[in-house]
Amino acid sequence: MSELLFCHAPIAALPYYIEELGINIYSMEELCYFIAGNVFLLDDSFMNEELCIWIEKQMGAYKLAENLRNVIHAGRRLFVFVDLILEDTCYYSKAEIDNIVSVLEQLEQKTGFECSKMRADQLMEKEKYLAAIYAYRKLLESEEAKETDALLKGNVWHNLGTAYARLFLFGEAAACYENAYELNQTYESVREALLCYCYMDDEEKLQQKCAQYYIDEHAIENLKKDQKDAKEDARIKEFDQRLEKIQSMLTEGQKIEAKDALNDIIFNWKEEYRRGCKV
Repeated sequence: MSELLFCHAPIAALPYYIEELGINIYSMEELCYFIAGNVFLLDDSFMNEELCIWIEKQMGAYKLAENLRNVIHAGRRLFVFVDLILEDTCYYSKAEIDNIVSVLEQLEQKTGFECSKMRADQLMEKEKYLAAIYAYRKLLESEEAKETDALLKGNVWHNLGTAYARLFLFGEAAACYENAYELNQTYESVREALLCYCYMDDEEKLQQKCAQYYIDEHAIENLKKDQKDAKEDARIKEFDQRLEKIQSMLTEGQKIEAKDALNDIIFNWKEEYRRGCKV
């Protein structure tokens, strides 16, 4: 957790592990914080005996664990289960709890396909790109996908392409964006596919696809301008400045300092990429 949480309940000796996001929960307050920040990721699998055991054994909340088990055994809905946890812990206000529960109730009115897409989108927002890829792929291969509106299915392909692009897998991303366009017929999907070819410096493929999708010269110029603008992003400029500083260190004979600075950049790259690839 990146924020400081005030916990009045016990801290667990053994955390509850949320496998989907790869995080450990050590208190009831953290559990509530997780629920509030990941409403769209919750599904019926959240209602499980392991969580009840953790609440009972690690938190000492025997009555709550009993009530949660009753909800599971009675086959009641997820929002009831979540409401019990939030109300018992008193970490959020009544209005905040009502809002969380209301969102869960609204999700139950949507199709399974729509809910799964929203959960995959949430993984994207949390920069869990590989997990999002698995979720989108599973969704597109599901039986529900066959009966789903073309626009919605196309948007899933588009988001899948974005997940690949965030991992610099531009070939896979371009294919997904083109699949998206076949279904949603939106210029945005074509544009992203063409940008992928720009990033791959595949001029031949870019021209071929522009001809295929009837993209004029003016639009191509705009694409290349967008690519150039992306390279001039503030983060890119900051990175260039760090490289120039390292080069200056080497020129001045500060080899150890330069090596440390370069290792720091590489370490941060690896950590960021690993976070995106974590399932």
